[in-house]
Amino acid sequence: MDNNHKSTMKSISKLISQSSQSFFSAFLDDSKDKQSKNKEREEILKKLQVASAQKSLVVLQLKEVPTSQKFETVSGWIVSKSIGDSIMLRLQADSQQIRMITVEHIKKVSTLSKNDKRLIK
Repeated sequence: MDNNHKSTMKSISKLISQSSQSFFSAFLDDSKDKQSKNKEREEILKKLQVASAQKSLVVLQLKEVPTSQKFETVSGWIVSKSIGDSIMLRLQADSQQIRMITVEHIKKVSTLSKNDKRLIK
């Protein structure tokens, strides 16, 4: 019975060791995810700031929309000069309507400046 007890202790210590390793690995992966999300957010903020300064038409692909679609596309011009956690967008479809969009919901940014040769309606 002494060997059985040692075997049980070894299996328990092995289980604890593996659990600790997997927990630590998950912790490191989370910090990598946070770094990549922060990098993506910074890139989006830079694009929005440039678009605001150039008064460019902005097309935003928004994520996590509660409708049946996977994403929503919104186009317009950025109203505010400084970009923070959210932006104010004057919609292209209805220039009288302004929509507030949080930066964390933006998946992709495309811009079209006034100097571009393509037609902006």
